[in-house]
Amino acid sequence: MQQVHHFHPELRHATKPTYVASYVFPLLFVVYEVYRVGYWIAMHGVDFSNYHSMGYEYLLMIAIFVVQVVAEAAFLAVAWLGRHPDLEHRLTNLAMGLLCSLIVLGFDYGLQTAFRSAATSLN
Repeated sequence: MQQVHHFHPELRHATKPTYVASYVFPLLFVVYEVYRVGYWIAMHGVDFSNYHSMGYEYLLMIAIFVVQVVAEAAFLAVAWLGRHPDLEHRLTNLAMGLLCSLIVLGFDYGLQTAFRSAATSLN
């Protein structure tokens, strides 16, 4: 007989609340980042030299990221204290959610610093 190995990635084997807790925040970050960059392009065109002046919005994003970390830590603590059987899968999903959020924050920070340094080198 032929033995078939099924591929089951770790991210598939968690409960639905884990997906919600893990990926709602990164999805909100992506939507807000698209809105933020789109609004900047609508108002200023593709000139991003003063994009760093929107710093309070970046601080808002960082504050929401802190809320994400606290919420996910609480979610993980409840799963750990309740001895939930899929704790390791929840941990994987929560880590991926944090990574996705950090990627969006890193992209925004990259936009701010790249064009700030380009603007100062032109002066």
